[in-house]
Amino acid sequence: MTYLQFLILFVCIPLGLLGWRLRRRLRRLDLVMLVGLAVIAVVCTTPWDNYLVATGVWSYDPRLVLNRTIGYVPIEEYVFFILQTFLTGFFGLWLWDRFYRREWE
Repeated sequence: MTYLQFLILFVCIPLGLLGWRLRRRLRRLDLVMLVGLAVIAVVCTTPWDNYLVATGVWSYDPRLVLNRTIGYVPIEEYVFFILQTFLTGFFGLWLWDRFYRREWE
């Protein structure tokens, strides 16, 4: 399985389903906060990931990635940082709505 196939199957599909489920609930503020968290995730994780790949702690099989990198890390990894942040945020919003009433709205 390629990294892109992994992203589609295990991140994009659940993210799409949660996005559809939350379509009436999502506010602009929710999305702005998730974009901010995604920026933080990319900024904080990029140096660490690049260092680990550059020093050989781990690597990516060139046959399983698109071979487009930023630094030493394939672009799929950066996409993962962003999509995973949104998936976690959407899941948190879904859990919140499922178990707590939003009486303040």
